[in-house]
Amino acid sequence: MNERLKIVLLVFALTLSGCSIKKRAINSLASVMADADAVYLSDEDPELIGEAFPFNLKTIEVLLQSSPDHRGLLLTATRAFLFYSYGFVEPDADSIEKDDYFRAQEIRTRATKLYLRAYRYGLHGLEVAHPGISDLLPREPEQAAAQLGPNDVPLAVWTAAALGAAVGAATDDLQLTADIAVVGALLNRALEFDPNYQEGTIHEFLVAYESQRVGGSEDEARRHYQRALQLSGGKPGTWLAWVESFSIPEQNRQEFEQLIEQILAFDVDSDPENRLLSILTQRRARVLKERADDLFLETGETS
Repeated sequence: MNERLKIVLLVFALTLSGCSIKKRAINSLASVMADADAVYLSDEDPELIGEAFPFNLKTIEVLLQSSPDHRGLLLTATRAFLFYSYGFVEPDADSIEKDDYFRAQEIRTRATKLYLRAYRYGLHGLEVAHPGISDLLPREPEQAAAQLGPNDVPLAVWTAAALGAAVGAATDDLQLTADIAVVGALLNRALEFDPNYQEGTIHEFLVAYESQRVGGSEDEARRHYQRALQLSGGKPGTWLAWVESFSIPEQNRQEFEQLIEQILAFDVDSDPENRLLSILTQRRARVLKERADDLFLETGETS
């Protein structure tokens, strides 16, 4: 074997070794980033997490540059961008809307973009295992979702949640509104495989879905709401989902006030694994309580 061939083979071997080491490193970091969810969600200091989150998001994206088809990282990215927008961006719009409508709309537009970034990461994760599904989903949601299996449940759930959140934040975007069928197809397919997923998370998301889709059923939503409560034991997020999806649109102020008080009275330390989410949910509830007179039309007044 001549020297030149030996050198070529050695470089090739080192390249393979380097790729293997790099892959192992990325897999290890992906696991760390996934575990970070638990650390963040159990924290008691929203400001600390809100300031740290952007660095976490960009770290995930840097890792995805090196391993763009890593389904674990894509799931982490989907969940992280969704959570950041829901917990730390969109609430700012709600809190200032009465005093600065146009600034609130700017913030809501940013929140929508972050939700859509989360959706794209989730969609790519599904595409990795099911080539062509990203093109098929908007055209034939049920047919596309039928390709999914049990291993796709987490990506299906959080991809659907990201798109549903974008639809909710951009109510005047007709294209996004039309895509609500994708949300239902993904959630219902995931429900077939794991109806108890994360203590009723799918059922909770289906409450919002029923309120968003044309011809949505309040009875069907209530069935999902009750099931979510059964599986979770009663959590602020489930109550808030009903408040925002039905109590306010249906102008049921008595139900609104009852559920808001339940949310605010919830002991966040009773569910330490989701402490931060409970705190953020209570913050959203306080904003809604402060805006109650604007959210509900007074009835029975005489002129």
